[in-house]
Amino acid sequence: MEQKYKVLFNLLNPMFIKSGCKRVFITYDESYNSQDTGYWCQREEGAKEIRFLVPVDRELSEYIDDSLDGNNSGWSEDGEEFYSYELSIVPEFRSVEVHGQFTTYGTEPIEETVAGMEDDGEILKPIFEYLREQGSDILDVDVDAGGDSGWVHDNAWDVNGKEIAVNDDMESLCLQMLNHHPGWEINEGSYAQFTFDAGNEIVIFKFAYNTEEPDQELISSEKY
Repeated sequence: MEQKYKVLFNLLNPMFIKSGCKRVFITYDESYNSQDTGYWCQREEGAKEIRFLVPVDRELSEYIDDSLDGNNSGWSEDGEEFYSYELSIVPEFRSVEVHGQFTTYGTEPIEETVAGMEDDGEILKPIFEYLREQGSDILDVDVDAGGDSGWVHDNAWDVNGKEIAVNDDMESLCLQMLNHHPGWEINEGSYAQFTFDAGNEIVIFKFAYNTEEPDQELISSEKY
């Protein structure tokens, strides 16, 4: 750590200790500008935002910038882009860390539902008749969902590589089953696929909500 930053943190440390802070943290945007009006003081009963008694925003922003220099700091080790940074200070141990914050995307466990003629015969019968007329046995129909919109693909390819148009009956059934999962098209959306098996006269519906979780990665750690 450069001497000027050692002086800075040692000047601030008594204030953090007097305020009873177990940990101090400040969030910065991708341009290293503070997103807080002061600093967050983590105590046993919770966190409270406290204003600095002297203006140190510029100096702390410069510390963030210098800490990230040469560390490929815009990206996590897994290639996720940082959207903000957190300065974390533990006054008792005179330690300071910089973390890059990013979002991880995933999918919940896939649920599988099977619909057959015994349950939905009136709906499925014309669909299977249509697929047999098209010479298709097993057909996977995909769905795009996310960003507050979602739709069933207009075309699909069966197990033999033949392109089949998704007709209105098929689309209606897909949307009906999707609507049993509220918000399937909202925000990060979901994964969904329908397998139409004309030979066995069943539809296999696979569904899982997509997930979006905040995460962070340590970029630098120093003592003052």
